[in-house]
Amino acid sequence: MSGHKDPLAIDFEVGFAPLAERVINEEQERSDLVAREMPFNHGYLDDKLLSILPHDLLLLGAFTGAGKTELARIIANGNAMHGRNVHYFALEAEPKEIERRTKYSMIMMLARQHGVDTSGVTYASWYRNRHNDILGRFSHEAEREIVDKFKTLHTYYRGGKFTHEHIQKLFLAIQSQADLIILDHLHYVDIEDENENRGFKRTVQMIREVALEVGRAVLLIAHLRKRDSRAKSIVPDLEMFHGSSDIIKICTSAIMLAPAYSVPSTKPGRANTFIHVPKNRGDGSDGLVALCEFDRQFRNYGKGYTLGRQVNGEFTPLDLVEVPSWAKRHKPLPVPIAPQGVL
Repeated sequence: MSGHKDPLAIDFEVGFAPLAERVINEEQERSDLVAREMPFNHGYLDDKLLSILPHDLLLLGAFTGAGKTELARIIANGNAMHGRNVHYFALEAEPKEIERRTKYSMIMMLARQHGVDTSGVTYASWYRNRHNDILGRFSHEAEREIVDKFKTLHTYYRGGKFTHEHIQKLFLAIQSQADLIILDHLHYVDIEDENENRGFKRTVQMIREVALEVGRAVLLIAHLRKRDSRAKSIVPDLEMFHGSSDIIKICTSAIMLAPAYSVPSTKPGRANTFIHVPKNRGDGSDGLVALCEFDRQFRNYGKGYTLGRQVNGEFTPLDLVEVPSWAKRHKPLPVPIAPQGVL
């Protein structure tokens, strides 16, 4: 019977193949994928998740004001600076917001290098031209730096209607150029379905299918449901995602952010943030929470972080012997933790 096909057999196109055949080129295929990996440009995420790989679909969630767009911008900028082609769909932002935030960070960095006192400067006050007397001279230099360093970062701002058909067409249009696609964020996509959950399901499935088809990493930012005031939690959980079940199913890793109000930074102009990875298809979730310091003026994160656990709605740092070997940038808290608060 070898070599002959049964004329009555039904071909279900299920795609079965012997494991012995599939393993033959596995090492070369994996090496090709690793050659295209990209960093998060964030100490904890690079330690925990190692890198962003082609076909990754990363889910980033937080409540309003927790820093989703800033983290996405940091990831985008860092990779563009290393020549990676990044396409950023800034659906929530005002026109040129990503460029303005990047320019502000560059100006602040130049001011620091020149010893300028920037105390009292914020992005909001700079936006309103309140500090032209001390920062104005760095504007053109910052623009030249951006032109030189961010040639491969492309932004798209929403105009009118933006549906999942637009996503599909644009993803396919940039498939030969993009290394990383950022969609900020999912809930600014127009859902053309009377049933919102069904509409979101269709959209996220399409994003997953297109991401796999074009073989490009996607960072998907999504909205969370309203928090339950009775819940004791320092970080949101996966069930807080709006339309959660389908969004969670398609992602390879999920990242959650929350302001760490209960553990304030001891440094002026800094704010602590909790970051948690509740889903990691690579090594699973360990339930740990990272306390990360964010520089409000320079709009970036410090390289170090403190690992801990969420215990009864409180952040409890790990003892030195508990710190996992992968946590290369872990550092103990410099001062004891103040009385705790919850999300």
